[in-house]
Amino acid sequence: MINDFIKKHYLEVSTYTYAGAYRNYFQSLPDDIPTLGRLVCGQVIHPSFFFMPVSKSLEDKYFGELSLFQKHRFLNEDELFVTATAMTAELFRLDESGFVEGKDVTRRLSVTCRQASVLMTAILKAKNIPSRSRAGFVDFGDDGASYIEHWVNEYWNETEQRWVLMDVGGYYEFETRFGYSQFDLPARKFISGANAWLGIREGMLDKNKLTVGESEPGQGFYSYLMMDFHSLMNNEIFYSFLPIHLYNNYAKITEDELHELDDLARLVKNPDGNFNELCEIWNNNEKYCSLSNFGTDLYYKIFAP
Repeated sequence: MINDFIKKHYLEVSTYTYAGAYRNYFQSLPDDIPTLGRLVCGQVIHPSFFFMPVSKSLEDKYFGELSLFQKHRFLNEDELFVTATAMTAELFRLDESGFVEGKDVTRRLSVTCRQASVLMTAILKAKNIPSRSRAGFVDFGDDGASYIEHWVNEYWNETEQRWVLMDVGGYYEFETRFGYSQFDLPARKFISGANAWLGIREGMLDKNKLTVGESEPGQGFYSYLMMDFHSLMNNEIFYSFLPIHLYNNYAKITEDELHELDDLARLVKNPDGNFNELCEIWNNNEKYCSLSNFGTDLYYKIFAP
């Protein structure tokens, strides 16, 4: 159960989830969540499909022939289309019929799960459904043996009075072979960035079970804690947008800073119960909220004392 203030918060939009001129179009898309989720899945292809063997049956079922993907396009278009409006504009450029079923690879975006999650969040918010993107790790094999870095969605089901966990980043459960839909996942399927951080720090989780890209040991788990925190504050930051104080400098993190991050993770672990405290940090803690990217990082290297 969440209060009206929290519901209102998760109807607010960010730079990334603002619908802009596409608001009415988003509202016209199917209201049934699984139908909408399948439709969003069908507008994108994960770049990994271009770099791993894919069976002809999978190509025929979902994508069409992958070799037909336009040669002038990046195989990973994440950095081109960071916002929901940018993704939607490009989808219309590729196919003026918009979001349609059965779209082949030449008319899809080649983007990762973060982008798919942001697009779904934007559509749900435009439909006046409280929603939020979440960053963490998903058990794709459904056996608890391994979890892969991933972004998912949560939306508030007013009838059932609960957050529903869903994934629009692929097709792994369209056939419900695990006994549930990817548009209503059991909680055990997802380890949030905060739970991953705390689980590893407290020795309750084997970090070798979690697959994450990182340039320095531990940096990847820090990144997912930060991305999840920012997403809960309606700021669904891109993978490379991290707080300035540790940007490309995670190896120098102090023990005190690690304990501060532990405290943040404990709050993020229960975002609804700790909502006021998280907002207080968001509004007042520059350390976690002032971000850097390549351009900002370069500026600080040149001009900062």
